[in-house]
Amino acid sequence: MLQIKAVIILACYMLLPASVYALSTDRHQPIKIKADSVYLNEKTGISIYKGNVIFVQGSLILKGNRVEVYQPKGTVSKIIVTGNPARFQQQQDNVKELVHAEAGKMEFITKDERVYLSQNAFVSQGENLLKGNKIEYNTRTSTISAKGKDKGNRVTTVIEPDSQKTPNNQ
Repeated sequence: MLQIKAVIILACYMLLPASVYALSTDRHQPIKIKADSVYLNEKTGISIYKGNVIFVQGSLILKGNRVEVYQPKGTVSKIIVTGNPARFQQQQDNVKELVHAEAGKMEFITKDERVYLSQNAFVSQGENLLKGNKIEYNTRTSTISAKGKDKGNRVTTVIEPDSQKTPNNQ
């Protein structure tokens, strides 16, 4: 059970781009955003990017139809990515497989150290998978919750065995 929890937490741990990074060098990289259009409000610190948006910071890549970046006082406090689906990927230090996530909406709240995925959400790393209509991860308390959409659409978790452990060397 502890191994299951560790795999799920590890897979979801990567989802806070401004406060918790998978690849230790990502936080020191510039943010690069490409989109069809952008609206910037210097007073509020809100920028809204629309149309085939690609947000890159080091190994972190966010893709969606719309990306809202909230950075009052120059520090990113929230990022909202929406799409059909919105996508996330990031490399971890010392881990070969990328962390991937998809959802209709992804909301990263850096101050609260939380990420919310909704609308057919999933997080995967290699063959490990957590899938549900809503996934919430709190890095401060290392807790995760997932909910299905209804009784016919339940939460799914797939945990592959550690490939380094074979029956002969356990």
